[in-house]
Amino acid sequence: MAAVPAAAPTQTGPRHAITENRKALDLRVFLADVRSRPGWTPVSLKPSGMLYVRPTAVIGRSDLIGIQSATDQKGDGILVLILSDEGLRKLREATAANPGLRLALVVGRTMLAAPGYAAPITQQQLAFGVGSARNAELAARSVAGVDAPPSTGGF
Repeated sequence: MAAVPAAAPTQTGPRHAITENRKALDLRVFLADVRSRPGWTPVSLKPSGMLYVRPTAVIGRSDLIGIQSATDQKGDGILVLILSDEGLRKLREATAANPGLRLALVVGRTMLAAPGYAAPITQQQLAFGVGSARNAELAARSVAGVDAPPSTGGF
């Protein structure tokens, strides 16, 4: 797993391949910071706080070769992105050039997580804590374009 804070998965769902699919939601990962930066977009966080997001994504859905939902020992949801070699190169370069920031994970139009990182990302698998196991499953299926089971709501 990568240096993005998320407990190691204890249970994993099926690994979904990333293919062209009209049903699939977009996924993007942006650099973000809690300090204002020129040209970065301010995003209000609930219940309070502000995050500033660089408007250009570091990686997108096309940089993935797979995606997987998982849970940690407490049962919290983890979304695991499996990066292509090119996706890993982009992420490694961006995190090396911008130490100590955050990676904002956006699926569709929803920011699911924005954990910090302490060192450049060098692992092919990138894990994000996304709250519940249901969030992780819905996000993985949505990005892969796999029909999700009936839902009572979104992420």
